[in-house]
Amino acid sequence: MHQLEFVEVVDYGGTSGDDSITIPIALRVGVREFHFTASIDTGASYCLFRSELASVLGLRLEDGVPLRFRTANSTFDAYGHSVEIAAAGVVTSATVYFFADPSINKNVLGRSGWLDRVRLAIVHHDSRLYVSHYDQG
Repeated sequence: MHQLEFVEVVDYGGTSGDDSITIPIALRVGVREFHFTASIDTGASYCLFRSELASVLGLRLEDGVPLRFRTANSTFDAYGHSVEIAAAGVVTSATVYFFADPSINKNVLGRSGWLDRVRLAIVHHDSRLYVSHYDQG
């Protein structure tokens, strides 16, 4: 039998209105901070957020590192910026991407920038996440 220890338990049931695993998070740049919800997406390579959040955080969207993303059915552009992410008791700094297209209304915690920084267990039957920083415990 294997055993893991976790610092946080997060109930994600009923927060998004769909089947996604959505949790409250905060993005910070300097003294600016914005709280909202984001979906955990193990298939997303990077953390991606709505374009308007860049300006809320005092970032000029186009000053970020441009990257073109390709999915199974679309292509889109985004700009990378360094931010601090606070989610499920874990605070970390990462380069995240903001959609260039303001009509895309998604916020995603992906593998690079968040999932690669945490130890995570999902018990979907109970709508619970068990989370620790990767180096804790």
